[in-house]
Amino acid sequence: MKKLALTLVLVLGFASLAFAGWDKCQGCHSGKTAPDKAALTAKFKTADEFVKASKESKSPMMKAASADEAGLKAAAADLGLK
Repeated sequence: MKKLALTLVLVLGFASLAFAGWDKCQGCHSGKTAPDKAALTAKFKTADEFVKASKESKSPMMKAASADEAGLKAAAADLGLK
């Protein structure tokens, strides 16, 4: 039973790592619910600027994302921001 639980935790952990960065954001950031990739790259010129704005966002939709700085940095890298 312990082996099964450990295996499940490891599989879910690796699966969540594969779904990070922009992949995690693009569900809402499609241009309908929130600004799309093109709008974000036009608005933010650096990764630090993007992360700072994301953390300071007042949108309730951004609450979970703003707490994940590593995810925000990964999303910025996926957007091509340096």
